[in-house]
Amino acid sequence: MHPAATNGHGPADLILTNANVITMDPAQPAARAVAIRQGRILAVGSDQDAARWAGPGTVTRNLYGRTLLPGLYDSHNHMLRAGHNLSEVDLSRARTVDDVLRAIGARAAQTPPGEWVTTASRWHESQLAERRFPHLRELDAVAPRNPVLIRRGGHNVVVNSLAFQAAGISRDTPDPPEGTYCRDPETGDLTGQCIEIWTFRRILDCLPKPTLEDHANALRAICQVYRELGITSIIEPGLFPDEMAAFRLLAQRRELTTRSSLMWRFEPGTTAAALDACLRELASGHVERDLSDPWVRTLAIKLSADGGVEAGYYRDPYDYNDDPKDPCGKIRISRENLVAFCTEAARRGWQLGVHCVGDAAIDTVLAAYDAVNRQVPIVDQRWTVIHMMMARPDHWETINRLKLAITAQQPLVYSLGAGFLKYIGPERTRNLEPLRAYLENCQQPVGGGSDGPTAAYPPMLAIWSSVTRQTELAGVQGPEWAITPAQALWMYTYGSAWCGLEEDVKGSIAPGKYADLVVLSDDPRAVEVDAIKEIQALLTFVDGKLVYEREGFSADEEALRVRATANDDDPCCAHPDDEHDHAAAGT
Repeated sequence: MHPAATNGHGPADLILTNANVITMDPAQPAARAVAIRQGRILAVGSDQDAARWAGPGTVTRNLYGRTLLPGLYDSHNHMLRAGHNLSEVDLSRARTVDDVLRAIGARAAQTPPGEWVTTASRWHESQLAERRFPHLRELDAVAPRNPVLIRRGGHNVVVNSLAFQAAGISRDTPDPPEGTYCRDPETGDLTGQCIEIWTFRRILDCLPKPTLEDHANALRAICQVYRELGITSIIEPGLFPDEMAAFRLLAQRRELTTRSSLMWRFEPGTTAAALDACLRELASGHVERDLSDPWVRTLAIKLSADGGVEAGYYRDPYDYNDDPKDPCGKIRISRENLVAFCTEAARRGWQLGVHCVGDAAIDTVLAAYDAVNRQVPIVDQRWTVIHMMMARPDHWETINRLKLAITAQQPLVYSLGAGFLKYIGPERTRNLEPLRAYLENCQQPVGGGSDGPTAAYPPMLAIWSSVTRQTELAGVQGPEWAITPAQALWMYTYGSAWCGLEEDVKGSIAPGKYADLVVLSDDPRAVEVDAIKEIQALLTFVDGKLVYEREGFSADEEALRVRATANDDDPCCAHPDDEHDHAAAGT
């Protein structure tokens, strides 16, 4: 057993014993027990060694062969939006346009006239039999007295006439350079769909502004959900200062149980005015980079080069396009603005992450990073290429030369695959999020994440989809890019911690690291592939404290004893192919 690295030689507060410990530490890939003191890992090793750390006040918990992992780390999770989603109209189970309309109508019937009806963003029109959004006129019929805002992911909304009226948007309102008001091709009338935030920012500004307590309540609710999923850390990719304050408020109240690294959101756009406004805000001092707080860190700045399913920026034209004026899609930030803003941010010591879905958007981001590096060195500063969904072979030279980070989200393909099929066709869709290519070509660790709540955020679902390449509504996409369960787990632990500049305290079970841990019902490496998505978090520890226990887990002790007895001859160590998996994953 390793000696304690940072906590001295006092007795453990907690010992977890008789476990199948997957450490993610290549120096000791597997173990049976973990000792914890003052919120940190004290030691990792055998059951007999763990007993040496026991003292009069030590609590020992027998896990009866269950699998123990580092806490799961989602490197791209819109946690605050996910929290607000919990109180909004849920369309995830809608299967027809009528289902959507009934849900909107039911909420409108309970809402005073003039007040907004809004929906959660975790749904997609491809789940509906009609495979389309509801039309403005249909929404008017079921909510004649209320403005309606239907969110779909982070790059689309659908609204009714009252919402357009509130925002001062009419049939004659021109499209902004970076977005589209969808119109009937025959009449030119608005359909209600707005693509990209530049088109619906005016609408969002009409919504009642959430208070600090509203945000705190949303975070408190989603923390409970994440504890149940074994998520102990996230990178929150894009917040404004008032939203960041809610995380700090909850942390001050000691109610935050998901360690959060925040990215400050900017939208430099394509105009000189937009760039100037962002540069003034950057210089304002409203937010400072701070990596010192173990609960809420201000990690980086977030920009977006393109949009989502129907708003990516590609080298080749779309198969189907809502805006034929731009056959390859639109860039959300001109290269000039991107270079200017990133250079100034680099001078001020900020890390950057830029959203890029399409291959042309990735081209733009990598060229901009290269240009910045010629003025302010960014090599090995872990500037991030977020999503990088349409990776191309010619991208890897820049990725590796600048030692950039990639945060990948297989759940985007799982949740939105049918939409991508419609817009960019089967060949490009099968090559989205090529996980195996990331691990084989990127010389740096790759982070795993979800882009929740735009996409499904349960980690075991993400790991299953990474192994099978199965999607929710579009079958298997790109099976050649599948990875092993061990590799997927590594991305969701050590890889994400590396991307967040936290590999010294997170991502593996090793002495001195935070005691953020999850106990799973099964080992994802050992079960049948389709059983991976059914694996549950049984216990979640954060800072060495039990923050979640699945109902009935303790009552199942006798069954666990029987199982443990049957496996007495099994040391619960690494699988024979673990060494290969670690090497392939870059660990």
